[in-house]
Amino acid sequence: MNLGGTIRRTALYERHVALEARMGEFAGFEMPMWYEGIKAEHLAVRSGVGLFDLSHMGEIYIEGREAFDLVQWLTCNDLRRIGDGQCQYTLFPTPQGGVVDDLIAYQINPEHYMLVVNASNIEKDYNWILQHNRFDCVVNDRSDDYSLVAVQGPKTDELLAAFGLKNIASQSAFTFRNTKVDGRRITVAGTGYTGERGFELIVANDDALWLWDRLMEIGQPLGVVPVGLGARDTLRLEMAYSLYGHELSDDISVLEANLAWTVRWGPDFLGKDVLLRQRDEGVKRIVTGLVVDDKVGAPRNSAPVLNSAGEQIGYVTSGSHSPSLERGIALALIDVNYSKLGEPLQVEIRGKAAPCKVCETPFYSRKK
Repeated sequence: MNLGGTIRRTALYERHVALEARMGEFAGFEMPMWYEGIKAEHLAVRSGVGLFDLSHMGEIYIEGREAFDLVQWLTCNDLRRIGDGQCQYTLFPTPQGGVVDDLIAYQINPEHYMLVVNASNIEKDYNWILQHNRFDCVVNDRSDDYSLVAVQGPKTDELLAAFGLKNIASQSAFTFRNTKVDGRRITVAGTGYTGERGFELIVANDDALWLWDRLMEIGQPLGVVPVGLGARDTLRLEMAYSLYGHELSDDISVLEANLAWTVRWGPDFLGKDVLLRQRDEGVKRIVTGLVVDDKVGAPRNSAPVLNSAGEQIGYVTSGSHSPSLERGIALALIDVNYSKLGEPLQVEIRGKAAPCKVCETPFYSRKK
């Protein structure tokens, strides 16, 4: 919903207000930042189940005889690795080696794809696709037609089974299916941004309130909680998932973002020559995980990262207190010469250099 061309609201806005959410602007949308609090919502997702309104995300459809060729040309992963009903995390590289956006490509069939893109980049991504569409296919931005609710946490299957989604426990990650509940069409995708078991449910805007209310009602015995964008950010940071505008940008390449695993070198794609050169010559900087040694606070975005001699060798791309680990963590773009595991470094916190070290990512992993 567009409000005078300035700020937008999702179909669930009134529910967030009724739940007394702290609202704030994100990517041009008025979104819930938190309800009870970031830490409580974060831990609820790690131990139970939470609901997220992600209706600000974009849905771009590509359909036609050469839809596969267009998506394959624009993304660095390999669509040949998935089939109908499967989805793939991938990126749009630029010819100069940067990143237009990261996204998830859903293959409905080889002539029909849905691309779920970041809210802040919907218009940019749509125009990027149109600009490079020399193929026999049609591109449509249908972001305003759909709402997306994410259900995340170890009790997800129990909640969605009670909701009426049959065989949900057998649906694996990065698959999707179209089904109906109470006669309403739902796309059920095994995707998420938390590192927990979860699904993202896409419905028509007119069905968003019904979906949210039913999940909240059925989920009460399971302790379901609404979760804002604040906890979504700390959950994704603990998993070291990239966020556009932080670990990814026009000025940070796929390889510098430490996402070489998303690149398949067989098929041709836009920007492949630059990434090949970076692969062969090596990058000079790379996104790396940092953990603060002491409980002195949390690194913040853009904070300088220093070597043991006090020289700046990079900066924090995303930093926060980790509710699961109870210490400060960060992703930082640093000189590759200082990216060895265990490397002692310093990061600026509240104007002072705090000791930290390079660590493995993800920062958090579920205990078996």
